[in-house]
Amino acid sequence: MKNKALWMLVVVWGIACLCGSHGCREQERIALLALNATLDLIYWMDIEGSYFNCCSWEGVECNPTIGRVTQLRLSSLRYNRFGSNTWYLNASLLLPFKELKSLELSENYLGGLSQLEVLDLSSNFLDHYIISVLGTIPSIRHLFLQDSNLSGTLHVNEVLDLSSNFLNHIILSVLNTIPSLWHLFLQDSNLSGTLHVNGLCNLIKLEELDLCINGITGGLPTCWRNMTSIRILNLANNEFTDSVASSPLTSLASLEFLSISGNHFNIPSSLGPLANHSRLKVLLLDDTKLTVDTKVASLIPRFQLKVFTMSNSLSKGFKVTFLGCLNHQYDLRMMDLSSNDIPGPFPTWLLENNTKLEMLIMRNNSFTTLEVPSMTRFNVPVMDISNNDIRGGLTTEFCANFPYLDHLNLSANRLEENIPSELGSIKSLYSLDLSRNNFSRGLPSQLLDSNSSLIDLKVAYNKLQGAIVLSNHTMNLNLSRLHLGYNMFTGDLSFLSSIVNLKLLDISNNSFIGKLPRLIANMSYLVVLDLSKNHLDGLIPQELFNLGELMYLDLSYNNLSGSLASSFISHWLSHIHLNGNKLNGTLAHVLSESFNLVTLDLSENEFSGSIPYWLGNLSELSILSLRGNCFIGTFPEQLCSLKGLSMIDLSKNNLFGPLPSCLGPMNFDSGGCATKVTSTPYYRVDAIDLSPWRYFNGEIPQEIAILQDMLMLNLSHNKLNEHIPMSLWNLTKIESIDLSYNNLIGSIPEELTQLNSLEIFNVSYNDLSGAIPNKNQFGAFDESSYYGNHLLCGLPLSDDCSKTINVNCSATKSCMKAKEDGWFSKIVQWPNNLGSLVLHFWIMAGLCFFSCPLWFLCTF
Repeated sequence: MKNKALWMLVVVWGIACLCGSHGCREQERIALLALNATLDLIYWMDIEGSYFNCCSWEGVECNPTIGRVTQLRLSSLRYNRFGSNTWYLNASLLLPFKELKSLELSENYLGGLSQLEVLDLSSNFLDHYIISVLGTIPSIRHLFLQDSNLSGTLHVNEVLDLSSNFLNHIILSVLNTIPSLWHLFLQDSNLSGTLHVNGLCNLIKLEELDLCINGITGGLPTCWRNMTSIRILNLANNEFTDSVASSPLTSLASLEFLSISGNHFNIPSSLGPLANHSRLKVLLLDDTKLTVDTKVASLIPRFQLKVFTMSNSLSKGFKVTFLGCLNHQYDLRMMDLSSNDIPGPFPTWLLENNTKLEMLIMRNNSFTTLEVPSMTRFNVPVMDISNNDIRGGLTTEFCANFPYLDHLNLSANRLEENIPSELGSIKSLYSLDLSRNNFSRGLPSQLLDSNSSLIDLKVAYNKLQGAIVLSNHTMNLNLSRLHLGYNMFTGDLSFLSSIVNLKLLDISNNSFIGKLPRLIANMSYLVVLDLSKNHLDGLIPQELFNLGELMYLDLSYNNLSGSLASSFISHWLSHIHLNGNKLNGTLAHVLSESFNLVTLDLSENEFSGSIPYWLGNLSELSILSLRGNCFIGTFPEQLCSLKGLSMIDLSKNNLFGPLPSCLGPMNFDSGGCATKVTSTPYYRVDAIDLSPWRYFNGEIPQEIAILQDMLMLNLSHNKLNEHIPMSLWNLTKIESIDLSYNNLIGSIPEELTQLNSLEIFNVSYNDLSGAIPNKNQFGAFDESSYYGNHLLCGLPLSDDCSKTINVNCSATKSCMKAKEDGWFSKIVQWPNNLGSLVLHFWIMAGLCFFSCPLWFLCTF
């Protein structure tokens, strides 16, 4: 059977050879099959019926007349090679393709062609060998090498893209020898320093030059005045310091697109140096500094801009009227004057002049009023006037003036009174942000009506009140994000049944009442749910745990009760906040398989039992707070395996026993093999709070100081003893240390004065002794930091160290002996007279009575 199939294949192959292929040369087909074997491609072999016609293979194009391959698309091959991330192209495999005009090899990791005109090698890891190869292909007209980490000598005719590489100014000299270039892209190529006086001067045919996102300094070469063909020039985000008035920019009259944003050009507010650029359509001047030019403020420019952006470019108090050229612009589509602190009324005249305006960005200024002409309709779809000082109400006339709005942002102003219901009649409006104002009364039901096109509604941080009541026919299937937080809404959550397609719901910090509605389980797209700080009660419905997309859940500070169901398992949940409720029960199996958890806050509830061992399996966990519950037992050492833990708070529970030394050197996973760690590991833990209802005892582990990013350490109200670890000085970012109410002994380590970020330090009510350090920030701590340590002396305490017995205790017993040596020994020494003998007898008898159960057996 196999022989028969083989003979059939030979016959078919012979017929094909005799008849010829209508679309593929045999030599090139064999070369493609060899290339297929080299690159482990499979799609060329799986196309039924096209085995002999390689021109029909995916990524292959041929000349229909002569059947020669003219184009090969081999992009992203690293994803097709059985998991391998790199492959090396043998250029000899491409030699049979005599008519190849275009070869695409982008998105590969290549390592080390005659008629090529288009070559795309972008997003690869290339070495200098490829430069020598490309240098032998003078036919290349379009070469794309962005993000390929290379430099060297190139030959190309029209288009060259070297962006996202590591280049130096030598490359500019090389490029200067290619006068036929039309388009040159060098953005984000790590170029720095000044441009050579002859830099790129020979590129007189250049129409497009992109040098943005580099570190080029100084001025522009004067020879650029001869680059009269250039239409698109992008110099953004460099360190140019030229004066526009005297720069070559004044001679480039063919410019259509000019961006000098993010530089230090000296630009007059009249834009007079560019006034004769009649072809200029896009002018980007963001993050620059304009100077007021009053002499030519009335200059009429020859250009009519379509896009004009000048954000963060004006000095404080700069008025829009100083931009005289804007008075003569009538064709603007987009204008951005944000972050300029412009005072006064909103410039409505800009809307009147530019009737084609599509995007108006005026955020982060100081506009005080928003008045628009009556009976005038503007076609602006996008308007952002957020973070200004606009006061008064939002009128119904405003809504009528902008019937075509689809994005309106008026947040962070001082707007007041009610939200006009007419906003709901703007049928195109999909995003509305009125948050952080002083709106009062209720939320207009029209905004959530069935006819509303709103996708994103933000009214948080206002003074809105009352219940949210929707009509029976309301069923908004468009609304995706609803922000109602920080208002004064009341009533229940039944209105949610009309907006079941939400992805984000935030009703936090209100006064909603009632139980959590089970209808939330119908919100299958919900990703963020924040119902915190309301008056919700009852159980957490089990249906809530079936939301497969939910990543953030905050039900904190309500009156929720009952235990968590064992089915409370979500594989996608990253942040859970259930703190400040009345939840109870154990955590034996709850959340044990929520492996993506980053934050788990169950504090201030009534959970009991031991802290579950499975917490150590949540490898992504960063914040763990179980404070203020009824957990019992010892510190679970499984938590030491959480290498990403940044904050742990187990305070106010019934935990006891010694603190494990693993709090510092977290365990490495050595894959079952013994591994010797030779370098100090690095761990990021921002806060540890282990202040209990019961007590941890033993010493503070020296290893805790390995947690070098720790900001807060609270071990107060325990029975910790021994010395304060000198190693704490390694906590270089620590801001708060509280070791109060323990049995710590010895002196305060002088090394702690090196903790320059320390703002809170409390060691009160211990058995510390010796002089208090007074260097650096320790001189700012008051006496409350040291109360209850009778053997401490020095400022800020009133005890003078020269008069205080300073005993460096090595243990609690020796510390007691030190106290005896300080005053008790004076009492027990043999009396010198009868009166003192009687006093001596009764004092010693009393001490023995309280300290010895068999007091009558005590002897002197």
